[in-house]
Amino acid sequence: MDFLYSIPASLFLPMVLVLAIAIACGGQVSVHRHFGGRNFIAHNEVGGIIIAVAGAIYAVILGFLTVEAWERSQEARQLAVFESNADIDAWHAAVGLPPDVRQRVRADMLQYVNVMIESEWPLMKHGGADPTVPFIGMDAIDATGTFVPANSGEANAQQATLEQLSIMHDARQRRVLINNTGGVSWFEWLVLLLGAICIICFCWLFGLEKPRTHLLMTSTVVAMIGAVMVLLFQLQYPFRSSVGIGPEVWQGALLHIHQMQVGNQMNFR
Repeated sequence: MDFLYSIPASLFLPMVLVLAIAIACGGQVSVHRHFGGRNFIAHNEVGGIIIAVAGAIYAVILGFLTVEAWERSQEARQLAVFESNADIDAWHAAVGLPPDVRQRVRADMLQYVNVMIESEWPLMKHGGADPTVPFIGMDAIDATGTFVPANSGEANAQQATLEQLSIMHDARQRRVLINNTGGVSWFEWLVLLLGAICIICFCWLFGLEKPRTHLLMTSTVVAMIGAVMVLLFQLQYPFRSSVGIGPEVWQGALLHIHQMQVGNQMNFR
């Protein structure tokens, strides 16, 4: 699995299509040569009705799984945005905390961003996660939640900071869960592969006067099924795919925090 995801999607797609089309066209040529005396054209009308029904059933299954994976991918993207925004918001909300608490929380938020970029995201490519991340968040929660506010301003800052830290924690938990359990199950892949084989093999039973035209039609069917299955494969684990979710949101968060720490924003520290 890791090896397949290490292949760029722009290369993986044509590799799969070329291999699938070659196998399908080779199988069709072999069948028509082996049963050369059969009149395949005579069965086109009945076969067309049957393959239309079978194709519709397969399209529903393939489409449903693809939409489900697409929605999960969009959810994962939103979670990454929520998590990074909560990190920035916690950094800002800490402005109302006492200086020592504020510095501790902001140091944790900056460390959190750096760990996301340098460690967690590379580990997520292989289904892992950095074990130190929960302790960074917990340290910020401990610093914020254990001090006693001296006034309403500190109490409001404490509440706002804890709220953002909770959002950040929950978003990460959900993100890690999606990366570990969000894929299409082996049984679902088996059903998809069996269905694709049935549809493609059924294409071999038709007959045309020009074999090249028949091969082109079969190749089109294979290309459509193969392309959608590659898309499903890339979407099922959005943090592992080369076209999935990168650390751009965290790089933006790091840039934002650095901007708040230099120039005219120095007093925000």
